Amino acid sequence: MKVLPFDLNTTTTGRNEGEKLEFLRPGAYSCKITGIITSDQYEDYKGSPYISFNVTSGGKIARARFWTVKETDKPSTQDWKKKQIKEFLVNAGVKDFSDDSKAMNSAIGNSLMITFISEEYIGTNRDTKEPVIREAVKYRWSAKDRGKCSYNPDMNQTLSEDDMQEFKSRHVQWSDSQSIPSIDSEDTPF
Repeated sequence: MKVLPFDLNTTTTGRNEGEKLEFLRPGAYSCKITGIITSDQYEDYKGSPYISFNVTSGGKIARARFWTVKETDKPSTQDWKKKQIKEFLVNAGVKDFSDDSKAMNSAIGNSLMITFISEEYIGTNRDTKEPVIREAVKYRWSAKDRGKCSYNPDMNQTLSEDDMQEFKSRHVQWSDSQSIPSIDSEDTPF
């Protein structure tokens, strides 16, 4: 009999084919960490590297994403990134930080309190290419399981005035490109 590795960085959803996933909305939740995904697991990913912890609460899912430390980061940015992920792992009950990978994997199956906020951004409708305002739910902070983790709707981030102007400008351009040219009444035979 051949024994296969657990491959703890692989996430399984346990859902049936065609079953829709429900995502957490902004708020504070008691969450269980179910897996880890890193940006290097995506073949065509070219953005900034990250580590994402998949979490569940009440049958809904979310992701707590942390940007990895890069050599090009300012020292203050490096310190902030390290502090943020360590705080998350400590709140998830991790005690041994002698090996980064083991520390992160030891968080799987543990619970903690997490606050998620929303952030608006400009996106594009896949079918029509129409500019739209979308909302991403993002990790804000955490606390130990059964600890206090607050949420206030004022924490959510809406588009800035400049971004809203950019959206309006893009939408006008898109609308103009969708206009059907009018038929000049002088050229009609009737």
